[in-house]
Amino acid sequence: MIYSALQCVVSQLNAFLKKGSVLNEEKAILGTILNEEGSVPEGNRNKVLLMMVNLEYESAMQRAQTYVKVPPSAPGGATSPNGQPYALRHLNSPWNFNIDVLIAALFNNYNEALKHLSASVYFFQANNDFTQENTPCLGPNIQRLTFEIIKLSYMEAHNLWTALGTKYVPSFLLKMRMLSFQDSTGQAAYEVLEPELDTEVAPHHNPLLPMGPPDTPLTPNMK
Repeated sequence: MIYSALQCVVSQLNAFLKKGSVLNEEKAILGTILNEEGSVPEGNRNKVLLMMVNLEYESAMQRAQTYVKVPPSAPGGATSPNGQPYALRHLNSPWNFNIDVLIAALFNNYNEALKHLSASVYFFQANNDFTQENTPCLGPNIQRLTFEIIKLSYMEAHNLWTALGTKYVPSFLLKMRMLSFQDSTGQAAYEVLEPELDTEVAPHHNPLLPMGPPDTPLTPNMK
């Protein structure tokens, strides 16, 4: 999911950069400034690099309860007296992450680096909210991505570039919100539900039993 999200953003940035260039060349790529050997990869020279520099767990956005519909025959399924054809199964709450993304203009010519950095700033200023409607390449698992500038002090910038093990390159830092990870393997065909949106779900209700009308006894299928 991390790769597909960032690669989608890269494709949008490339489309923007091509509009102001006579060359039909992709200048933005996912990549690092230095490889494991401590040298600059040849394929990353004269490029705008998008690089993940931090993965931040977002605890404030965690949902308390998540359920999926399951057929009565599935483990955890049941049949209610009103004949409702599904039950609810509890899933672990999703893990949500924000990603700090460094946009660095790594060019041999310093003037070209500044030009491409400025163009990249223009792009994210105008396109800081990616949705399924305006960015179809996000895919079905990502509903929305937003970007905001991270302001660094001189000391924070120094610490960042020290951690990266390289000298400063014209760049800026963005926070991308947010990617939500939830494995519902085997349940993909069923709708994900939030109990607080379903008025029939009582706080004390056992999520493994099916939903019925108010005051209707629920009887699990013991067969």
